[in-house]
Amino acid sequence: MKTKNIKRINVSIALFFIWIFCIFIYYLFMHFAKIPFNYSILVLILETFLCFIIWLFFMIKIDWLKETATGTDIMYLNIANVLSATRFSLVPLLITMFGLLTLREGNYSLRIVIFIFAVLVSLTDLLDGILARRLNQVTNIGKVLDPFGDFLLIICFSVLLFLKKILFTWYFVLLMIRFPGLVIVAVFLMFINIKFKLKTTILGKATVFYTLCLLGLCTIKLLLNFDSYYYDIFLFIIQIIGAVLIILSSAEKIKFLIYYLRNQNKISSIINEMDN
Repeated sequence: MKTKNIKRINVSIALFFIWIFCIFIYYLFMHFAKIPFNYSILVLILETFLCFIIWLFFMIKIDWLKETATGTDIMYLNIANVLSATRFSLVPLLITMFGLLTLREGNYSLRIVIFIFAVLVSLTDLLDGILARRLNQVTNIGKVLDPFGDFLLIICFSVLLFLKKILFTWYFVLLMIRFPGLVIVAVFLMFINIKFKLKTTILGKATVFYTLCLLGLCTIKLLLNFDSYYYDIFLFIIQIIGAVLIILSSAEKIKFLIYYLRNQNKISSIINEMDN
């Protein structure tokens, strides 16, 4: 019990500083973009609520904060966990920044800075995984937070780009089926106590990486607010390729799901042995 309490205190301190960092980033944006403070109050409240949800998740699943390879307890958030939690926390702010900038003319230097910042935030998805493996700091809590951060980033930017009529309806529907659908299925299976492990595959990683790159290319059109026939054709082609990847990776996930359901007893015993 003492170990858990120390973990909770250390994690709470780390998440508090992550919240401070997010608020500071938005304050800078609000200052340079001349956003009225009264309007920003709602954004700050929502950001605080999201950070609270992350904190609550860590408090409930504090036992997951241990090295998966050795089972050794980790008393604080490692660098990979910090990067994942920060990326997760910054997603709503990034969406707000992009959305507000498109409502105003000009500010192109600020638009470029925000775009570069968004790219750096997205790159932490690669960095946290590399650091976790290199430093032998892979944790179950990181395995959950990392993909959920990717899904939140993809979902939020997809909705924004769809509302701005940059993403085609058919591609947006496929995205919503593939990414939110996978999260809903995973939560439902956990709720009905179905034992499973989401297997990461090369096709799945390629789909996520390609989708993030595609959304980044679409965001360029959103930020620079230009109308080019050839660039629109380019976006149409890469969305077709993205749709093929989504369909193939979704079929792969369905195949794994069917396997888990048919071999539930065997999977349960394997997972229990691994957890022990």
